[in-house]
Parts: sequence; structure tokens; C-alpha cells
Amino acid sequence: MHYREDLLAKRARQLKRRMKDLEEAKMNVRKMRLQGKAYFDKNRYERRQELQVGDLVLLYNSILDKQLSQKVKNRCNGLYKIRVICQDRRTYLLSKLDGMKMQGIYAGNRIKCLIYNIE
Repeated sequence: MHYREDLLAKRARQLKRRMKDLEEAKMNVRKMRLQGKAYFDKNRYERRQELQVGDLVLLYNSILDKQLSQKVKNRCNGLYKIRVICQDRRTYLLSKLDGMKMQGIYAGNRIKCLIYNIE
């Protein structure tokens, strides 16, 4: 008979601690998110030179990174011109060199600035 009473007493203690445990879990999640943000901010890729509308760029094909059979393929496609830089400065609308608009919005980490030397 003591077994049932012990279980009920344990459950009552768990219910008393429930709010404290929830608050502790909430604080741990917040702490981990702040640590993740600090890590991201510290290790984030910063573009050395800001891209401008009209710059010539290459479009990086990140899908090929995961495919071993495509290991030696060219990872950049085409030669494009930046048509619009979106407000957040991390996404771009592109057009082909003949002025034809490209479909879609492209993330900044897929855009590689073309460096060329005209002599």
C-alpha cells in the first residue's frame, strides 16, 4: 500500500517543480540561441567589396558540392549582371548580358563577383 502513496507523493513534487523546470528550460533555450547568434555573427562571411547594380557576377551552383560524381565540374554558371539589390542586401535579382531578366531571387552566398582585368 505504501507503493501507491509514494508514487502520488512523487507526482505531487513533480507538479510543484513544473513551473520552475519550465522557466529553467526557457532560460536554457534563450541562452543557447544567444550563443548561436554570437557564433554566427563571429563566423559570418563578410563580402570584402559591396556589389552594385550593373556588376558582372557568376552564379555559384551549390548543388554540385554534395555530388561526388560532379566533383570536377565547373561550379559557376554563366555571366550575369546585377539588376536589383534587395533591401536586406543579401539577395539579388539578375539579368543576362543581353538584358533578359532571370527568374528568381538569388542569395548573396551564391553570387560570386567577377574580377577581370582589361588591358
